[in-house]
Amino acid sequence: MSENIENISASMVKLMQKRLPAEEDFPDLSQHRNHMAKFLTLDMYRQLRERTTPNGFTIDGVIQTGVDNPGHPFIMTVGCVAGDEETYEVFKELLDPVIEERHGGYKPTDKHKTDLTASNLKGGDDLDPDYVLSSRVRTGRSIRGFCLPPHCSRGERRAVEELSIEALASLSGELNGKYYALKNMTDAEQQQLIDDHFLFDKPVSPLLLSAGMGRDWPDARGIWHNDNKTFLVWVNEEDHLRVISMQKGGNMKEVFSRFCSGLTKIETLFKERNHAFMWNEHLGYVLTCPSNLGTGLRAGVHVKLPNMSKNANFEEVLKKLRLQKRGTGGVDTAAVGGTFDISNADRLGFSEVELVQTVVDGVKLLVQMEKKLETGESIDDIMP
Repeated sequence: MSENIENISASMVKLMQKRLPAEEDFPDLSQHRNHMAKFLTLDMYRQLRERTTPNGFTIDGVIQTGVDNPGHPFIMTVGCVAGDEETYEVFKELLDPVIEERHGGYKPTDKHKTDLTASNLKGGDDLDPDYVLSSRVRTGRSIRGFCLPPHCSRGERRAVEELSIEALASLSGELNGKYYALKNMTDAEQQQLIDDHFLFDKPVSPLLLSAGMGRDWPDARGIWHNDNKTFLVWVNEEDHLRVISMQKGGNMKEVFSRFCSGLTKIETLFKERNHAFMWNEHLGYVLTCPSNLGTGLRAGVHVKLPNMSKNANFEEVLKKLRLQKRGTGGVDTAAVGGTFDISNADRLGFSEVELVQTVVDGVKLLVQMEKKLETGESIDDIMP
């Protein structure tokens, strides 16, 4: 069946390509600043436009978000997405160099490592709550057998939601919870989730919209969270699933332990329903955006650094600690009152434990620097 679909899709693509030569369709990337634009050449485009994945995803689907969005003034965006699990293999001539540059030299021959054993984390329960206001760990998961959000059909998206509702309903104990479909929410439920900083709304980011992730909104999208509101799952946003463990204060060890146990249980529940997560030994967990491959993990804290953030070496310190900063409202927001969202910069080639350890150790040092600067002391002796 899949072979027939692939043959039909390939025939359709080739028929369309006969209308105009590749150079007539090749995008103007001269003003672009993203990883895709850096590596895509006319010769490569000419070669890749002859291909399609078994689900009919083409090179133009891969690159559209990067064509529409030349780049971010401060962040080097990726500029491409996957439409299904096979995208990374079918269009590897483009995606391999993008992945290698985005993930610090991660080569096509490299193998990823996974470690969801929370007890392997050293410390993490001693971040100063006077400075670390909240802690969270999140990742994404894709369900094998379905197209990814940029390319899935309405029926596939609804099937992912139905499967997710069924699996998540089987969680118990600390993870017992409830699913809220976006299209069925009452105003009160919606406001409560907004107040809890849980709600994801219709995407407004041009990066997501150009990639096709806003289609049919809000059909088959929703949020599940446990009764304690410390563990939640987004369904059919940028990925099939976004799994998040969070709580107030600086106890990253508790957050990570809940994250690992919850994620492991969810994967088991999906396997029991004959649906594994997309994973391979090279890319780790396969997700929509190449930037999230591997662990897909972002461990972050909201931390008060009013003095350290004014220090001339702040950016360099973050770079050496392999950390990145955002405003507390997300990637395109500014810090408020010297409070930043600090998280790991890496995703692929490092295990989950290693990435959370990086955040724990790095944030502890940043808080130590902040305390020294408060009292007028030098931080030269503890520079990384």
